[in-house]
Amino acid sequence: MNGSSAAKRFIPRKTLAAIAVSSVLIMAAPAAMAADTSIVKGHVINATGADLSNATITLKHKAKGLVFTVETNANGDYLLRNVPVGDYDITISKDGFVQNQETGIRVSIGQSVILDGQLTETGADDVERISVTGSMIRRVDTASSTSGLTFSQDELQTMPVNTGFESIALLAPGTAAPGGSNFKGASSFGGSSAAENGYYFNGLNVTSIRTGLGSIRLPWEAISQTQVKTGGVSPEFGGALGGIVNAVSKSGENEFKFGAEARWDPAALRSSHDNIYQSSGEIDTNTQQDSYDFKELQLWASGAIIEDSLFFYGLFAPRREDQDWAGQTTKTNREREEDRWFAKLDWYMAEDHSIGFSAMNNKRTWTKKVYNYDWETNEVGTQKGVDAPGEDGGKVYSFNYNGYFGENFSVSAVLGRVQEDVENVVASTDPGVWDDRNGSVTLSDHSNSSISEEHYQRDQARIDFNWDLENHAIQFGIDYTKVKVDYISAQNGIGDAQGWWSIKTAGVDDISGQVAGEDYIQRRVRERFTDSDVTSTAFYINDSWQATDNLVLNLGLRYSEFENTVTDGRAYVKMEDQFAPRVQAIYDVFGDGEAKVFATYGRYFQPVSANMNITQGSSSIEWFEYSELDQVDSDGHPVLTADGSPSRGAMLRDRRYRQKGITEPGLIASSSLKSMYSDEFTLGYQQEVFETMTAGVRGIYRDLGRSVEDTDVGPVLGKKLKELGIDDNVGQGSYYVLLNPGEDVGISYDFDGDGTVDNVNLTAEEMALPEAERKYVAMEFTLDGAVTDDLRINSSYTWSHSYGNTEGLVKTDNNQADPGWTTSYDYGDLMDHSNGDLPNDHTHAFKVSGAYNITEDLIFGFVTRVTSGRPQSYFSQHPTGVDSCATGNPWDDCISRYYDQASHYDENGNPAPRGTAGTLPWVTNIDLSLTYMTDIFDGDFLIKGTVYNVLDSDSATNVNEERARYADTPSGIELNPDYGMVTGRQEERFFSVVARYEF
Repeated sequence: MNGSSAAKRFIPRKTLAAIAVSSVLIMAAPAAMAADTSIVKGHVINATGADLSNATITLKHKAKGLVFTVETNANGDYLLRNVPVGDYDITISKDGFVQNQETGIRVSIGQSVILDGQLTETGADDVERISVTGSMIRRVDTASSTSGLTFSQDELQTMPVNTGFESIALLAPGTAAPGGSNFKGASSFGGSSAAENGYYFNGLNVTSIRTGLGSIRLPWEAISQTQVKTGGVSPEFGGALGGIVNAVSKSGENEFKFGAEARWDPAALRSSHDNIYQSSGEIDTNTQQDSYDFKELQLWASGAIIEDSLFFYGLFAPRREDQDWAGQTTKTNREREEDRWFAKLDWYMAEDHSIGFSAMNNKRTWTKKVYNYDWETNEVGTQKGVDAPGEDGGKVYSFNYNGYFGENFSVSAVLGRVQEDVENVVASTDPGVWDDRNGSVTLSDHSNSSISEEHYQRDQARIDFNWDLENHAIQFGIDYTKVKVDYISAQNGIGDAQGWWSIKTAGVDDISGQVAGEDYIQRRVRERFTDSDVTSTAFYINDSWQATDNLVLNLGLRYSEFENTVTDGRAYVKMEDQFAPRVQAIYDVFGDGEAKVFATYGRYFQPVSANMNITQGSSSIEWFEYSELDQVDSDGHPVLTADGSPSRGAMLRDRRYRQKGITEPGLIASSSLKSMYSDEFTLGYQQEVFETMTAGVRGIYRDLGRSVEDTDVGPVLGKKLKELGIDDNVGQGSYYVLLNPGEDVGISYDFDGDGTVDNVNLTAEEMALPEAERKYVAMEFTLDGAVTDDLRINSSYTWSHSYGNTEGLVKTDNNQADPGWTTSYDYGDLMDHSNGDLPNDHTHAFKVSGAYNITEDLIFGFVTRVTSGRPQSYFSQHPTGVDSCATGNPWDDCISRYYDQASHYDENGNPAPRGTAGTLPWVTNIDLSLTYMTDIFDGDFLIKGTVYNVLDSDSATNVNEERARYADTPSGIELNPDYGMVTGRQEERFFSVVARYEF
């Protein structure tokens, strides 16, 4: 019997209402971060309602045989920390009293279970069973106001929820699917960008190391429980402005278990959306060759090496993917293999001490074959070059400890390493060549336009302490992380063919030197290298105080420091004095644990991404060459030469350097740089309804207090150097500096080459950059629980508004998944009219998920999300002489014009504030599953069929927002006929079947 069903049996709990009133702080101790444990606590009274001291509470793990005991104090209260998750048998006993016992009480990650009891003396009548108000308080937790959901694997197994944290996160209110196809499926939490979340597994940070977009790939079968935190996050978690996903793994039990599961997503049962064409008739999204077949086998074994003490769990999960896709000139086949495995040992040395060790591998290899292809005839030609291998993934190791030192002091610790590697080998040396004059046409048969080798390693350690006093429960701890970044990249092509090649039409005063309206060829080369570090240290403390019988105050503070280095070890970012208060107030409205009013305030700091060690702190050499067109074919496209580069004539100007590989900290980050942070305020009410459900409402306000942006200060710096009489002899055209918009910028470098460092201060007035703004206002309404014995649901409606001038670390507008290095704030003129509704603004979101037991063996699962579309904008070239480009403005050089169609104007040069061009269509996604379970040969058999996106909806999630294109007109631009063309949409309908057997 699981915890939720147990709750239905404890009918007499209302007779113990006085317990909640008389409870002291020990009843309000929140569950702290731990690898795979939680808290059990409660209050015991006698038949007359008086506090009962020295009663013994015994917990016995049903599968492991572990036994935990604790006695009530003088007030009748008890508390057990570091209780491993799982199902327990509970007894409450005392000499001279009738023992009470109940079975099947579930302990879940991050959720305190409160077990209140009433004992009567031996021989007395009306013996009352244990009243599990813990189930009630698990629904309405009067000790915490952290918002979110927790799911066990058993629950997810009966629902149409795909593997991966993001599939689970999207079940929670306030989360939104990403608008960019490059965001790796990472969700937006509470209006934050998709790169601002944190992901944890067995207490270890498993967030994607380079980008922060989602987590590393995990052994999903090995996960026991997953918790999604969407607001009011306590101070033991940091480094994220959005939300937290926290999961724990399975472990061995006394009973030996073996199991196997096979999954197949057949390509033949996958639908296909229509092709998407540009206005010129050229294909843009080609689905004619699309095919994806997925197979996975999972084998596991677990048991006790030493009964009741030493346990093991092992999983081997090979998976195979076979995928085909085509563009305009090439068709690609990729076969991907991954032999994922996970192993865990847990040793309960004594009742008060345990240690655990786990290891995981998620290395994935693939082979790509690229073929010549004609999209118009849909004919596949000969293979281009050789088979191209590649690999990514790595390994994870962790060690954890939990222990008690006396009755009131406990410790938990985690030590671990996460490794990620990415390598690719190209099938041919042909560079990428595109004709961007009328839409986008791929001219090359390239297999890869870039070559890279990436190695990342995150070492981390944390220790957490819990000290339970009569009137306070104090948690405090420290965590330390060091990330190593080893990266090198360049463009494909040999010798003079290397680069990204584009054919363009010149605008007015074009940077290429070409006459407006004439065509030219651009060659872009960017080579990057870094071997650098990112380190962070944090301390936190939280005091959970039962201020009155009904009021709990959680008073927390987190202090953190971050540092990013360049290759030689010097820090270019050093953030200190980051004090983040986290405060919660929870009031038990009626004193019986059935309803609460709560309010929270929290400040959250976001570290500078490891990605910035590559984009900002690396030795980055980037240059451009511009040439006349030479030989062209019958369609007017340049003829490709033997080395794959386009035929080209004379150079139009000298080579232009954007960056020359300078890694001087004083030149790449402002000396006054401060941390990015956001404040969150929530106010809410939650109440138990119908005895088995809860209803709630929560108001949320989030405000981005400060941002860290990369800005090319070159236009403003040039004026300042001239004013100071300093020559600029560096020889690069751009100076990208990390800074806080709206604040002073301090730069130091020997600009004139005289051997003396020049210290230059650019005031906020001289920089004329608007302060970063991102606000999120929302109202959430929830209804969760068991509608009947056979139907359980999680449902929510969220009204929200996300507005400001920056999305955050990534940018949906142009699908830029480059955390900290987006086009926002690159120039002051790019920020003109940038304030408005942000890309993560989805005004309405309806979510319903759950499962219905048709019979004892047949379960119908459902997940439905209906979300209003995101705002749409106009992007065009910034007109000269207006706004930030007006004469006398610090940004009057109007360099943003060379970013092409990237400013908030229409094709006629009129201001077009962000988000005022309408909204994308509503997105409706319905997933359904049918699960059959039965016993075969003393084992548990399950077969499950799932249809994802049942309606085969293809609503647009992203479109081309470039309102103009270059043309031979007086303004140099005209209306872009491809404006509004769909560039991203819902995944097509597909079917998945799972068969599982465990014995």
